[in-house]
Amino acid sequence: ARGGMLAASASRPRVVLGGRRARTKTPAPSRSIVKTRATGAGDGESGGPSLVPADAADGLRRYRAVLGPLFLAGGLLHVPDVFGAGPVSAACDVGSFAELTTPLKALTLLWAVGGPVTATGLFAGTFLGDVGVTVIASTEIVLGIDFPDLIAPATLPAPIVAAQCVNIASLVALRLWETAEKRAND
Repeated sequence: ARGGMLAASASRPRVVLGGRRARTKTPAPSRSIVKTRATGAGDGESGGPSLVPADAADGLRRYRAVLGPLFLAGGLLHVPDVFGAGPVSAACDVGSFAELTTPLKALTLLWAVGGPVTATGLFAGTFLGDVGVTVIASTEIVLGIDFPDLIAPATLPAPIVAAQCVNIASLVALRLWETAEKRAND
């Protein structure tokens, strides 16, 4: 064998002028990632899980598994702000929660309480987690795009607002997929 590619390829004999046999390369069968369906623990053939969910339930499970830790971390990150010692307080250069503006207090409490509650719902795979994502993401989208002055001097960076838009769009798409599957099975 001249290289790794030849060793992995199947070949078949071919007759060439002069009576000598030559081999032509036949490529190994390819596997499309789109054709490979997820099974959670690997499909046996490719040795790992597919990037494509097997169905809507699998897609929702994966979505919730990613967002659960993120919403828990986000909520826990805002808890110190309720006591005046967190990232929002530092960004606003205040020493106590009472010194934050009313909209910032509301957003901080939404995250400090709603983040862990949402994460709990996401970990449990319940509708509560989906509602929490919708409430928190929608609030940040509206404040970040339409009312940034309400939370000044704090800001919602554009990547955070964009990520929340993706969160909402993903949830809506997965729920629509779930509804379509339920209707197809009825």
